[in-house]
Amino acid sequence: MTNASFWNPAITETFISAISQSTPLVDVYCQSRDDDLGVRTLKPGDKFDFSFHRNFLGTTHFYCNFTWGANTTTFDVYYKHESPCKYTGVIATDLYCTWLIEDYAIYLARTHNPSPQEFVFANTWV
Repeated sequence: MTNASFWNPAITETFISAISQSTPLVDVYCQSRDDDLGVRTLKPGDKFDFSFHRNFLGTTHFYCNFTWGANTTTFDVYYKHESPCKYTGVIATDLYCTWLIEDYAIYLARTHNPSPQEFVFANTWV
């Protein structure tokens, strides 16, 4: 890690589709006030990620809309200390948030290569 990243570490959001085969694909649409990442369509086993740094004021806010057939949900994936993906220890380290999209819910692990046991419930489909 360089000195520059020590003062403003990277935050990486990874989304993995673990939906059942022979079901609709998952659309993931993420954006912030400044960045529109567009819609990503994921089939089972697909993943995509993006990385960013917090702005100077610490008000960086990313949220995503998830659509799977008739199911949809929208929630913050990063926003200060108000979202599930947040620093829980030293801020000077990079933060990894891995989202697992399943048939009944969306789960989160705060690590780069999580084991299945590290995922915790984050949100449900509406």
